[in-house]
Amino acid sequence: MSARTVLCTALLLLASVPSGGDDRQGPVPVELWHTFGVDSMEERIFTESVERFSLAHPAIAVEVVRIPYLQNLQQFINAAQAGEAPDLIRLSETEVGRIGHISVEGFPLLEDLRPHLTPRQKRAFVPDALSAMRYEEALYALPATRSCMTLLYNAALFDAAGLAYPHSGWRTEDLLDAARSLTTADVAGIALPVKWSYWFVPFISAWGGALFDDAGYPTLQSEATAAAMEWVLDLGRVHGVTGSVNSIESMSTRFQTGRAAMVIDGAWNWDRYAESGIRLGQSLLPYNGSTGRRLAPMVGYFGWSVAKQSGVKPEAVQLALWLSSAEVQREFSLGTYSLPTLAEVLSDPTIVEHPVLGGFIEQARLGTPVPTTRVTAMLFEQLDTALALTSDGSMTAEASLAAADGEIRKMLGW
Repeated sequence: MSARTVLCTALLLLASVPSGGDDRQGPVPVELWHTFGVDSMEERIFTESVERFSLAHPAIAVEVVRIPYLQNLQQFINAAQAGEAPDLIRLSETEVGRIGHISVEGFPLLEDLRPHLTPRQKRAFVPDALSAMRYEEALYALPATRSCMTLLYNAALFDAAGLAYPHSGWRTEDLLDAARSLTTADVAGIALPVKWSYWFVPFISAWGGALFDDAGYPTLQSEATAAAMEWVLDLGRVHGVTGSVNSIESMSTRFQTGRAAMVIDGAWNWDRYAESGIRLGQSLLPYNGSTGRRLAPMVGYFGWSVAKQSGVKPEAVQLALWLSSAEVQREFSLGTYSLPTLAEVLSDPTIVEHPVLGGFIEQARLGTPVPTTRVTAMLFEQLDTALALTSDGSMTAEASLAAADGEIRKMLGW
């Protein structure tokens, strides 16, 4: 028998022996959960991005599942506990903080992505964005977008009242004066859901308060935060400039229909307002004339997390990298006004000099950093309660904030 015959026979025998590795046939399935609104611009850009990925990677079959945002986290926890977690899921930094401590059979719910990334891939992200997706030391998501609120105004209402538009030199005193002048029986000077902590947080830093100390402990109980709370609540109960706004939706609807001169809101509602015919203006949030500190909104992040249970982690990471890539981030920024998390995109003149994006990017640089911890979610729940108790007169601001701090420490056993 010739050497060639022996070699061919050996190769045939080797090919017939089952390998000890992956014996799947066909494309590798990757189950992807997202929370984009039905038929929204976000969903359209996302869907097109997944389609392009699938064309470029025929060996990976992406199964897309839309989960309503408010149900997303609990459904993921339930699926993980049942051993049926998706491979890839869209999560916010707050959600990462809520589930970072949860484990199933001794393992966390999410995969630490650090071993899957090269140093260059990590350095590509803005440091704050990458830090927002860390729980303790683990990197549990690739940040794909970020957002914050700024001051939006109806230019036509300012013109009709003969008032100058808001600008970066505005103080909170100027905001209040303008709101008073613009308030009528039908129009609120500033529509603001004053009992929602997300809208109250920007005022805390302007009055010299803080959400956490350097060690990560909640610091709601302070004279500064109490003073900020009284000022914000007085917009409605004393000055009467907020209108009958008791929810986020009523705030948006009031501004959209021309019945509010100003709102503090994010880029996610920009198109909704612009399409309603409002002559929309934008400005940095004002600063407190007494402290010299500017209102600092929270900067929120969304990213892509790989489930610890996933059996196709390399493919899931590959998809996550694509969905947070420069190409996709540019499309999201220009199409939805979400802010990029990659330094390359953030320095792109097309993005930085954009008439809408530029203002939000500048505001985000002045935002309030919030740690990605279990405590953060608890803090906002307790802060909502404190706002409600102070608003209805059940407690003073000082007492409600002290109770909020105490409740958080009690829940955590501190």
